[in-house]
Amino acid sequence: MGPKNSSSVERLLAETQDLVTRLLRENRALKVQNSRLSAELARVSKGWEQIKALARQAPRARRR
Repeated sequence: MGPKNSSSVERLLAETQDLVTRLLRENRALKVQNSRLSAELARVSKGWEQIKALARQAPRARRR
């Protein structure tokens, strides 16, 4: 392998390492966001269930 090929391989290796690092960072950030969204979904779902329960208990207007 000549000097040109060696520098190409080293550059490719460095780029690959940078991309892997970036993907790992983005993956961690997405996992955190997913966790937050799951918690928000649970909170909203609970509120929606409470709204449906209250609607079932509400007095209904009589039809004429």
